[in-house]
Order: sequence, then structure tokens, then C-alpha cells
Amino acid sequence: MNLTWVLYDASCPFCIGTINAFKATLEKRNCKIKPLQNETVMNILGVEESDEFPEMKVIGNNRKVYGGARGVVYISRKIWWTYPLWALSHLPLTMNILDYVYKQIAKRRHCHGTCEIK
Repeated sequence: MNLTWVLYDASCPFCIGTINAFKATLEKRNCKIKPLQNETVMNILGVEESDEFPEMKVIGNNRKVYGGARGVVYISRKIWWTYPLWALSHLPLTMNILDYVYKQIAKRRHCHGTCEIK
């Protein structure tokens, strides 16, 4: 069975909201959704309970681990209406842009709407 694991930070309200918004769509496409804080997941990834989780992770059906924007792009192959994102990611510089955008969102995900504008 081709199973993909989508792993999110369960201590982050933004991450929980995002995963809940896409849960049904992902589960229909053979994705198993688990928090990064799950004991089995931490053992597989080799992380400790005290570690920070700066980005989502995806364990593909090829058993490779993808993080951040690369994880989003990997998942986008499975959903027909996000396929254009996967296709665009193969153009020069697009992954650099997607990485930058992902990191900016991830950096502010714990702000809960109260971040200072600098």
C-alpha cells in the first residue's frame, strides 16, 4: 500500500487549523496524518521530545522524508487541484521562492495575530 505520512506540529494552533482544513482531502489520497510529537514519529525521525519542530514533515511512499516547502510540493502531486504547484516547482528558482515563503510563514506561525511588524 502506498501510504504517505503528513506530520505536523501539534503544539501550533496554525498547524492544527491547517491540517484540519485539509484532513479529509489528504485522507482520501492515502495520507496518514500524525503529530510530530507522536512517539513513533519521533523515533522514526530520530528527534527528542524537547526538540523544536520548525517545519512540517512528509514521509513519502518512497520512504524519503521531505520538510517544509518540499513536503508541500510532494503532497501537491496527490491532489489534482494542487498539481500546478508541483509542476511549477520544477521551474528554475521556484523552489527557492517556495522555501522562502514557507520559512516566513513558519517563523510567524506562533504569533496568533499579535506579531510586531518590523
